Amino acid sequence: MPTNAERAERARVILEAYGLHVGDPNNQSANLTDVLADLMHLSFGQPALGLEFNHRLEMARQHFEAEIEEEI
Repeated sequence: MPTNAERAERARVILEAYGLHVGDPNNQSANLTDVLADLMHLSFGQPALGLEFNHRLEMARQHFEAEIEEEI
C-alpha cells in the first residue's frame, strides 16, 4: 500500500505531465483546475463510461480522509 507521500508524488507527476502537454508548466494551480474540469467534461460528455464525477469526487474525499487518519 502506498504512503501518502507516494500518493502525493503520483499526483505531482500527473500535474507536471498535464502542464507539459496541454496546460501551463509554470502554474500547477491552474493545471489542477483544468485537470478536474477536463475530467468533468469526460464524465458529462460520455455518460456510458459511468464515471459519475461528483460521486467519485466524494469517494476521493473519503479515501483521502481515511488515508490521512492512517498516518496520524
